[in-house]
Amino acid sequence: MTVREALDRAAELRPGCKLSDETRRRWLCEEDAMLRKLYFEKSGAAGYEKVGADAAWSGSILPDNTELLVPVPYDTLYPHFLCARIDAALGETDRYAGEQAQYNSILSGLATGLRQENLPRRRVRWRW
Repeated sequence: MTVREALDRAAELRPGCKLSDETRRRWLCEEDAMLRKLYFEKSGAAGYEKVGADAAWSGSILPDNTELLVPVPYDTLYPHFLCARIDAALGETDRYAGEQAQYNSILSGLATGLRQENLPRRRVRWRW
């Protein structure tokens, strides 16, 4: 999924959102950095070093065509992540809880998939 696809899907779910694209782009960058550190680096997965919003972030610009870190089929977590952040920022606690639950479910599947497909590096502790 690209940055533009994630932003468009989140916009469909939260039409009329007053938060800027730049704020949401920064959230994607922060999310990919967190996922890389907590899941991808520890899994020993190869080929993820050069993809992701955090890798493409230049400090002020994140191109629309940037490929996000999480692969298909788990990339559906990005719209839920963005919607959860939007809901939290706007004080929509019920909506936030629903989106966060969906995000957590997909993230759990990603973590399981990474563990099953890759042998973890030695002396690495998984955080849950």
